[in-house]
Amino acid sequence: MESELLSALVGGVIGVVGTIITQRGAKIVKESELRQTEKQAKRGILTEVYKSLISVVDLYPEESPNDILEHIQYGPNYSLESYDAIFNILDIKLEDYKEQLKIVNIDYQRRADTEVEISNINYAKDKLEMNRDSYYKAVKEYASFLDSDKTVFELYASQSVKNCLVRFEVIIHNVFISGYSAMIPDNQNENIIKMRRRELIQAMRDDIGIV
Repeated sequence: MESELLSALVGGVIGVVGTIITQRGAKIVKESELRQTEKQAKRGILTEVYKSLISVVDLYPEESPNDILEHIQYGPNYSLESYDAIFNILDIKLEDYKEQLKIVNIDYQRRADTEVEISNINYAKDKLEMNRDSYYKAVKEYASFLDSDKTVFELYASQSVKNCLVRFEVIIHNVFISGYSAMIPDNQNENIIKMRRRELIQAMRDDIGIV
């Protein structure tokens, strides 16, 4: 009788323990599935935000206005988004050079040098116009991004991505506000805008698990 009672008791304990283990296992599985679902949801949200951010940072010009002006003899110095002032100075220089070409009996070398300067100024104006339009478009789109996606970005983006974005913002400020050089435009490893953009995009790829 005692043996049967003990067996029943042991069986009951084993059953309870088994039930607890089963419930615990089910809870672990459920928590794991929930974490996976949350991770997938986060990745989906971040993917859209990152696509939007990449489309914005790609708009920024890769050349500093002062890099464009470096071939102008005694050219103006750009800073503080002073595109209009730069264009005014270039127009004045252009008119001065055109007047020089009207000088009677101007010697061949002076005429040649003056014509080169005129060509350089016109070329710089064309590039500056494209640079200005791209820059202001990027500024506008970045402001729009901050209005629409900044909260989600701050909530879900990794610290690495946030740090890379700050570094990109610093470079943009240095180039288009402070007037620093962006270095060689066509060199992936020396142009600081390209380098910081590439670093930011790679951090976003890493954050959402894109190899």
